[in-house]
Amino acid sequence: MRLIVIVFGFVIAVGVGAVFLFVSAFFDPVTRDAGLSSVLAGIFAILDEAIEPEEAVATLGFVIWAAIVAVCAAPLAVAALVGEAAGARSIVWYAGVSGVLAGASPWIARASKGLERAHKVSEAEARLALLFFLTGALTGAIYWLIAVPARKAAAPQTASDGRGL
Repeated sequence: MRLIVIVFGFVIAVGVGAVFLFVSAFFDPVTRDAGLSSVLAGIFAILDEAIEPEEAVATLGFVIWAAIVAVCAAPLAVAALVGEAAGARSIVWYAGVSGVLAGASPWIARASKGLERAHKVSEAEARLALLFFLTGALTGAIYWLIAVPARKAAAPQTASDGRGL
């Protein structure tokens, strides 16, 4: 039963995080402009017949999938696995670790590839990192709301004199 609650909480949290990520990216002018310029470049590449329309759609789908995995699913999976193994019950753990890992995901990806710019940040990257942090913190908080209280309810209760039931 506990595994079902954990999986359900994970799926719901990642889904809500993905919706939040794309809605908030749409409302942030810097992120919206960067995404719009990328989509327009893809449309013009299709019109110039540089790439096939099927390839453009597949590439866009892969980018969306990679963003959801890197920002919503992977940081939450690490926070949930370590939190469940350690018995953490604090929202600070789940939201904090998930948010920090999601916010640091661009630098983690650069460092894993051994790029020289792994430690540098531009203004646009800082805004994107903040958006990623907020998304990760939201997914961690939602996971905590769904999965952690179930463990508290499953814990054995004691009588008021401390002897147990």
